[in-house]
Amino acid sequence: MADGRRHHGRARDLKAVEAAALGFSTVWAAHLGRRYGILQRLALSRGPLEAAGIARACKLHPPAVAAWLEAAHALRLVERTGGRYRLTRTQRALLVDERDPRYLGGQFSYLALRSLDYGGFDGLFLHGAVPDPKTTHLAEAAHEATKWDHTLFMDVFLPRSPGVRSLLSRGARVLDLGCGTGGWDLRMAKAFRKSTFVGIDPNRSAVELARRRARELKVSARAEFAVGTGASVRRLGSFDIVFMGEVLYGLRAKVRVLRDCRAILRTPGYLVIAEGLIDRRSNPREPVNQILRAMDLDFALQGVRFLSKPELTFLLRKAGFRKPRFLQGGGGLWFAVAMK
Repeated sequence: MADGRRHHGRARDLKAVEAAALGFSTVWAAHLGRRYGILQRLALSRGPLEAAGIARACKLHPPAVAAWLEAAHALRLVERTGGRYRLTRTQRALLVDERDPRYLGGQFSYLALRSLDYGGFDGLFLHGAVPDPKTTHLAEAAHEATKWDHTLFMDVFLPRSPGVRSLLSRGARVLDLGCGTGGWDLRMAKAFRKSTFVGIDPNRSAVELARRRARELKVSARAEFAVGTGASVRRLGSFDIVFMGEVLYGLRAKVRVLRDCRAILRTPGYLVIAEGLIDRRSNPREPVNQILRAMDLDFALQGVRFLSKPELTFLLRKAGFRKPRFLQGGGGLWFAVAMK
C-alpha cells in the first residue's frame, strides 16, 4: 500500500513538472502571438485563416508564423481545421479582448517580458543586488499586466462602490499615483467625461508615451501626465479620488506617501488601492497562492514583496485613514477603499 502511494505521488509530481514546462511554452507562445499581431488578426477574421495569409497581413516571416501556429494549436491557444486556423470565443476573450473579465493576455506578456530580466538573479542570489528598473523590461511588463486590473476596476469594483462611481459621474479630480503609460487614466477619461485625471510616474519614457496616447485619443484636456513620485503629490493640489494601481508594494516610504495622499484628499474623498495581497497562513498550493508565491520570487528581483491584508490595514491606519473596505477582484488582486 505504501509503495502504491509513493508511486502515485511520483506520478503526480511528474505531471506537475510536465505541466510547468508546458506552461512556460504557453506563456511565450501567447506573448509572441499578441506581440506580432497574429492573435489580433485571427480575432478580427470572420473565418479561419491560412498561415500564409496571416503572415502577409501581419508583414511577418512566413516560416516563423507557420511554426507559431503549429505550436499554438498544440498548446490549445488556437484551433485548426485542415490548414486553416481560428480562435474560439473563449480563446478570443482570454487572449485578445482586454475588456473581458476573463482576459489573461496581459499576464502572459508580463511573465514573458519579465523572464528576459531573470539574468539578474545571479546578482540577487550572489550579492543581494537588485537590477536598476530603468535597464529592465519592468515598465513594459507592468503595462501589459495592469490592463486586466483596469477591466476589474470598471466591471467589479465600481458596481460595488457607489460612492466612488457617483463622484466620477458628477465630475471628480483624480490622481493616479504611479500611472505608468496612463492606461487606467485614458480608459477612465473616456468613460467619465466630467472628471479630470492627473497621472504621475517616475519613469519619464512612460509619461511621454501616456501624453502621446492622450493626444491621439483627444483627451489631453482631461488627462494630464507628469514625471513625479509619491514625495511630490502635495504640490499637485487637492483631489476627490487618489488611485494607486499595484504601486504601494514597491514604495519604500509607504506610510509617508499614504499620509501625503490623505493630506490632498478632499472631504469626502476616497483612496482606492489595487494590490495583489497574499495570505501567508493559507495553503500555499491553492491555485491563487501558487501564482502569488511564484510571483513573489519575481518581486524579490525587484527588491519588493507582496503585502497581506493585515499589513495593508496597519499601514492605512498608521497614515490616518479609517478602516479600509476590501473587495476581491480575482486572481489574488484586491481593491482597498479608505476615507479620511
